[in-house]
Amino acid sequence: MKRSIYAVACLMMVLLAGFTACGDDDNGFSAEQIAYFEKNRDYIREKKVLKGDDGELLYKQVLLGGDTALYRVLSKEGEETKYPTSQTSITMTLKGDFISGQNFQKEMSMDLTPAGVVPGLGAVLLNNTVGERVEAIIPAYLGYGYSDYRGIPGGSTLIFTYTVEKFN
Repeated sequence: MKRSIYAVACLMMVLLAGFTACGDDDNGFSAEQIAYFEKNRDYIREKKVLKGDDGELLYKQVLLGGDTALYRVLSKEGEETKYPTSQTSITMTLKGDFISGQNFQKEMSMDLTPAGVVPGLGAVLLNNTVGERVEAIIPAYLGYGYSDYRGIPGGSTLIFTYTVEKFN
């Protein structure tokens, strides 16, 4: 699995380097799509260096396949210190938004496993405990990629806000 993710990561990096390095349109993406990709990548870059009132980085980083997912714990209830595995069933409430604030996933309760979601969210979930309310920022490469997927435009950064209710 890690090799597959790594191989896809390498391929995406080559593709991204190709269409940002050269100015021609033979890469299959329109100028509008490329601008959208850049806007989403800039959003991630800005969040990576954002600091809180204490001077510390606001978001923790999870490196996966050459790209970085970000997350921060918004609140924590309880003293749970146990973390899930990739196959742990997690009951949670989750909503998803684009960087524009437009919602693509209404907040709802669901059961899922870290292995059963987009790679970036799965990696972040492995760092969460029961009772945490979390904001996770997932770059396109660790989300749905650079092709449109079920109403999600290719190249979209995904912002998930969720509360981990319990491990099943």
